[in-house]
Amino acid sequence: MNNKSRHKWMWCMLLGISTGIYSCSSDNMSGTKPNTPANSSVQRILFVGDSFTHGRYTPVRYYHSGRTDRITSGSALVYDDNYGETGTRKELEAGPYGGIPGIFAEFAYESGLNYDVHIEAISETSLENNFNAASSVIVQSKWNAVVLQELSLKPLPYALTADKISDPSNFCASVQTIEKAVHGASSAAKLYLYEPWPRADLAETLSGGDPSATGFNTSYAANLSALANANHNAYYSAAQHDGNIAGVAPAGDAWVNAWATTIANSNPYLAGSNLPVLWYGLNNVNDPKITKPDYLHPSIYGAYLSGLVLFQQITGTDVRTLGGQEKAARTFGISSAIAVQLQQVAWQTVTEESSQPINQTVDPCTIGKGA
Repeated sequence: MNNKSRHKWMWCMLLGISTGIYSCSSDNMSGTKPNTPANSSVQRILFVGDSFTHGRYTPVRYYHSGRTDRITSGSALVYDDNYGETGTRKELEAGPYGGIPGIFAEFAYESGLNYDVHIEAISETSLENNFNAASSVIVQSKWNAVVLQELSLKPLPYALTADKISDPSNFCASVQTIEKAVHGASSAAKLYLYEPWPRADLAETLSGGDPSATGFNTSYAANLSALANANHNAYYSAAQHDGNIAGVAPAGDAWVNAWATTIANSNPYLAGSNLPVLWYGLNNVNDPKITKPDYLHPSIYGAYLSGLVLFQQITGTDVRTLGGQEKAARTFGISSAIAVQLQQVAWQTVTEESSQPINQTVDPCTIGKGA
């Protein structure tokens, strides 16, 4: 999404309308099923991240998990390289994980692409610590692609988050360290950065923490936009500084685009919307159990959209060809109409996204801890 589109989204949020001065609606498109390639060679892909990669909550976390064999041909099931590990690699939520990589694997299977999908995800863990703990998994010559997702607060400046975890320069350095190590093992491997979404819970905190307060919605919209822009800027800056990143999968930008086109609700604290919420809501029957909405991790809709973005960016497949009867969407209970809309948003975001910084005053890769 370009700056003009983001400004349009901000007006829609601030005015609380879907028609009027700005139209926040969008036509949706769908295509035809892709041709299945014959006997394509297996592509081995590893997803490295934290709970934003495995999804944390059911049904996303376990989706297509449980593969225990190392295969020589494509499968819709995901191999969790971290399952059963102890110490620094211990999984904080019960595994094995499938998560958003599981959604990617399903898309590949449906599209006739021969992918062997692996996940190395440790909750609440930065790329630096993940690499220190699991370099033996990450640095292998067999990988055709490696996808990196950073701890949510780390790429954002402290001046925005007021959280000591924030350290954009360390994020950029971690990307370069892992890229060099992976390419040292296989020069042909492609590395991708998985840019996640702005957190509603953080935007709420930055806006005073009281959704009933006067002016909250205006402040929330501004803070959510600032967080989205900061994520965009950090991930594209990290890719640019490194110079050997194959691409950024802009899931966070796709979330912004979904809000701009009124496919999803950007403010779950504002009552009255029947639109899907991309963050996880409330479900007391869960693992782990929660007693209040999360608004941090992805809902089925947010995970589905993120999986679409990753698949579009990494494989180049037009995700609109998946159509309204796509299997992952049906498994999650996502309606055909919404699935098609999310496919359109993912396709448009990846194919039209600009890597240019948005409202950036300082290069994120030069911002150190506490700045």
